[in-house]
Amino acid sequence: MRDADLSLPEVRAFNAVVSAGNFTRAAQQLGVSQPAVTAQMRKLEARFKGPLLERVSHGVRLTELGQRLYRITAQFAELDHNVRALIKPGSASSLEEIRLATASPLVFMPLIARFVREYPEVSLKLHTATTDECFKVLANREVDIGLFPMHWDDRQLSRLAYRDHHLVAILPSTHPLAGLSRLSLHQLQDESLIFSRRYSYTQQLLDRLIQQEGLALKSSIWIDSRTDICEAVAHGLGVGFAFKGDIPAQGEYAVVPIAEAAEAITEHVVWLKSRSDLPEVRCFVDLALRVLGESQASCLR
Repeated sequence: MRDADLSLPEVRAFNAVVSAGNFTRAAQQLGVSQPAVTAQMRKLEARFKGPLLERVSHGVRLTELGQRLYRITAQFAELDHNVRALIKPGSASSLEEIRLATASPLVFMPLIARFVREYPEVSLKLHTATTDECFKVLANREVDIGLFPMHWDDRQLSRLAYRDHHLVAILPSTHPLAGLSRLSLHQLQDESLIFSRRYSYTQQLLDRLIQQEGLALKSSIWIDSRTDICEAVAHGLGVGFAFKGDIPAQGEYAVVPIAEAAEAITEHVVWLKSRSDLPEVRCFVDLALRVLGESQASCLR
């Protein structure tokens, strides 16, 4: 980099282009002309030895250098948010958009829908991905809240336990094992199996259980979407696996607990500790706490 004295307009333009995805929407977001955004970006890129953005069919995307810079400059936007939060404590008036990433959309959709009802003027961006991918975009400040099973400790993150559920087997409703109250992985050795993508937490846990039991369970069918896995099971392609709360309630399939998966996994609402005072984080976490409180009160009646 030839000159480290970046200006605030350059940083704002860069952050806006990244979040908006193209120059036109970035200009609208900043309330300036597109040429003004382009000029700031040219000044910024002139300071670096390589490009920060590359043009693609749907807009622009960050280069590796741009990603490294954005992890730093994203904190400037947080400073603005934090200052507004101090000026108007407890106010959601500055909340315009919330970005969520979830590995468990069915589990968290009621909470997301509740948020939309309570904050109808707030724009919602929902990203669905694996647990590891959700963690990555949260750590990179590409989203405000992560909704996934956080099964490790991280001093940078705060988390709120939201729901427990277990790994289960999904079988065709006519399958001989479908009526069992519980089955063992050993009973599936001669079955056609359907696995989910390798890097999903579901598959990681299933692989560990298979290894612990000394089994050689394999699959020739790999499907990313849990909804699609359920459809494949319903059409007789094999036995699938998922966490219970991630399975649609109705379908031509049966859900049977797995004996070896006795330990429940916990779905969490997750956020960066450094961003706890941002309106989008504060409002969503407060809502999650209220929903949990209402649920506990209902169970005590």
